[in-house]
This record gives sequence, C-alpha cells and structure tokens, in this order.
Amino acid sequence: EMMIGLPRADDDPNPSTVSQGVASTVAKIRESLVHGPGPKLRLLPVRITVKELLKQPEASQGMVLGVEEARLSPFLFRPRQDSHMYVFGDAKSGKTTFLRSVAQEITRNFTPKQAQVFVVDYRRSLLEQVPEDYLAAYMTNADEVREQLSGLAEFLRTRMPDDSVTPQQLRDRSWWQGAEAWVLVDDYDLVALQGNNPVSLLQPLMGQAQDVGLHVLVVRRMGGASRAAFEPVLQSMRDLGATGIMLSGNPDEGSVIGRVKPVRSVAGRAQVISRDDGYFLAQLAWSGQR
Repeated sequence: EMMIGLPRADDDPNPSTVSQGVASTVAKIRESLVHGPGPKLRLLPVRITVKELLKQPEASQGMVLGVEEARLSPFLFRPRQDSHMYVFGDAKSGKTTFLRSVAQEITRNFTPKQAQVFVVDYRRSLLEQVPEDYLAAYMTNADEVREQLSGLAEFLRTRMPDDSVTPQQLRDRSWWQGAEAWVLVDDYDLVALQGNNPVSLLQPLMGQAQDVGLHVLVVRRMGGASRAAFEPVLQSMRDLGATGIMLSGNPDEGSVIGRVKPVRSVAGRAQVISRDDGYFLAQLAWSGQR
C-alpha cells in the first residue's frame, strides 16, 4: 500500500480544494524563478503571407516561399544555388497556391529581362497569374507543351559553354546574356503520361541548369507519388538534389521522398526535404486562393 501526496504546497490536506492548491503552488514556483518565466513556445501559423515574412531581414536572401518551423524564419528558394523543385500533395492542400506564390516571387525579384515564365497548366488554374511581360508561353495541352518546350530546349542549348569560354566566364556565367527560363508545371500527373511526357524534352538540360539559366518546378497530386518519383524528370530532380516538398497526403502512400511518408495536415503545411538543410516542417505562404 502507498499514500499519494496531493500536488500542492500550501499545507492544506483537504482534497476538495486541490485545484486551488495547485494554482497556489504554480504561482509560488513562478515567483521564485530567478530569471523570470521562460519564453512561450512558438508554433507554425496556419496561414501567413509573403508580405508578413518580408518584415524579417532574412527574406532579402532569396525567394520567399513560406516560414520554416525551427527558427520561424522565411523558407527561401535561392535560384543561384538551387535550380529545380517538386511538390506532392492532395487536392486543396496548396499545390497550385505554391506555384502562384512562385510566380509572384519571380516578378518581385526579377525584371522581365531577367526572367521569363513558361506555364504548363492543363486545368487553367494559373490563368492571369503571370503578368504578360513575364509570360513567355501559357500551355494547356500536350501539343502546345511539346512545341514550346522543344523550342526552349533548342534555344537553351545555344547557351552551353564551349571550349572558348574562359574560367572567369564560367564563374560569372557571363558568356551569355538574357532572361532565365522558369517552367512552372501544374498537375504534373496529367502531363507526365507514360511514354508521352513533353516536359522530358528539358531533362537533358536539367543537370546544366545553372549554366543555361533553367528552372523547372512541378507540382503533382499525392496519389501514386511513390511510383511517380521514379519517372525520368522527377528522378533527375532527386539525383540532382532538388528540394522536395510534401503537402497533406495519405500516409498509406508509403515513403515518397527518401524515407519520408506523407501525413494529413492543414492546407499549406509542408514537409520539406532539402539537400542542404535536411528535413524540416514549414508553412507555405498564402497568396489569396487555393
């Protein structure tokens, strides 16, 4: 047998007043803290905008995509270091909103002479999201995608460095001038049909993306993502160490990026797998629609 002590320090043994005794004890503990109470635990917000994140000084170091959990600082995409990114998520988890935020960040950080955007959007979810002076092509079917990306690939090959390029030019990437190409692909599962994926026209250039000024960002539904991860374009992104993002999804899908499995979560809540920063949670920026 044993006797359990009441959780109180006010010398009152009456169990009917234990709640008041606990409150009194907690107050005494708080009063005795030498350095005062500890900081409140800060959590990821359910919704945050780029405008709010731009108030933090770190936001000037790249394109703002959201807020990361560990330091509650901006989650950034640095196009001079990272060329590509891929996103998996269920319906209404924030996939298209992610691309909308990317488009807004392109226009915030670059001029039309520095960045041109190619949008692959079979469901027309990104209509009018890219200003006309930034929009190189808006494609809604496979024939358009094949025609436009074939021309883009041919043009980018002219930027490949040859033997005449000096080491200094290689460091500065100054042997060509012009806009970088940003290819934004929504609903990649509709685009990458087996044996008929027009985006694969860019795959041979993805490894030289920094040299030729190419960025490919794709979003795809979570269903079948574990198998789709071995599709050639996504496989190239994984091999190149591109950042992968998983939004809300069914855990039964299994391991999707490395050993990381999807989880059910609020819209915009992301598991991020980065070559440089490892695994972390983030809340993607809200841009007005989902």
